[in-house]
Amino acid sequence: MADLDALAPNYRRAQQRWPVAPTLEKCYEALNVCFAGNAHGMVEHVKSFIESVCLTIMGELHEPMPSSTPSTTALLVAALRPLGMQNTKGASKLDSVLSGFNRLADALTDMRNDNGPVAHGKDAFIDAVTADRARAFLHTGDAILGVLLNAFEGKQPDLTVTREPYENFPHLNNRIDRAVSVEVRIDEDGDSPMVVFSVATGPQGEAIEIRVEPSRLLYGIDRLAYIEVLRTADLVVAEAAQVEEEAQKQAAAAQPAEPVGPDAIPVATPLTELVSIYSGVLEPLRAGVQGFLMAEGLDPASVAEGGTKLIDSLLATAEQNIGLDWKQRAPLQARLKVACKRVLVQFGTAPEKAEDVAERFVSWLRVQAPEVGVGIQVTPAVAAGVQP
Repeated sequence: MADLDALAPNYRRAQQRWPVAPTLEKCYEALNVCFAGNAHGMVEHVKSFIESVCLTIMGELHEPMPSSTPSTTALLVAALRPLGMQNTKGASKLDSVLSGFNRLADALTDMRNDNGPVAHGKDAFIDAVTADRARAFLHTGDAILGVLLNAFEGKQPDLTVTREPYENFPHLNNRIDRAVSVEVRIDEDGDSPMVVFSVATGPQGEAIEIRVEPSRLLYGIDRLAYIEVLRTADLVVAEAAQVEEEAQKQAAAAQPAEPVGPDAIPVATPLTELVSIYSGVLEPLRAGVQGFLMAEGLDPASVAEGGTKLIDSLLATAEQNIGLDWKQRAPLQARLKVACKRVLVQFGTAPEKAEDVAERFVSWLRVQAPEVGVGIQVTPAVAAGVQP
């Protein structure tokens, strides 16, 4: 026989109409396998395919089931009704055509009962389905599908329940995009941040506020970005656990426990600053940091997404994480190490190498950086970028 799509194109047309519908895709694949083989079970596959399309159309138009166990004909009638193709009992000349298609659906059920070896037990010596009968099954289903798809074309589905992809509605999408104004903000009042979109139709429109978690936004729009952020988040969780463990060890060894003052910083929350320009209290150390990075085999001029710079980000991060007596307090040093490691990873350094470089960077800072609240005193060697 000829190619299935050439002989009966409406099966492929239906599958492409809803490309992400898994059941319809499986029905189409099974029909292709059956068609390319010995046509065993052909009528069952044709019948199932038509029923799947009818149920899909009914779902797109939010139509109820005609009964708990509807026949193929009942599903066809229920799918055609909201498409404006309802049998009016002789009031329209279209009625005879619709009656003919109903009889085709009835015929498929009869053919399934007589010739379908899958759905019903058959005598073992019954003749196999001939090529002519297989063509009859296919053409019958193809004709029914053609009526359904042609009637559905141009019919807007119920937008509250449709599962059609966004790309199927360019005319509606363009109307919205041309008419709305959008404002976006981040709400951090709760346990986790929320992305808040305020959408209004022009200056007079009342804004509609949509609140969505960053994870949900990434999952729905960019799955690769979701996976990348998840990978980074796992690293942050592991680092936080490491800092917490080191802090607990330090607290257990302290004699007595250190008092908590106004300058104390929670060790479990390292602060990472990714900036393009830094001009804070550690600015005099810039040349020294540049020399340190070069000695570690890193490019001091590294620039990340958004124009953030490696040296500026390390200096800003160091300033955010040092506190009173930080040079004598191991938990604060551990916090600083984790924060600097995050910066290095963001600029492309492998996590293992970033761990070692961050540890040496903290040791370097303990020698070169001032105590909090003390003026910067930089030696000529450090200012020139010479390693101590």
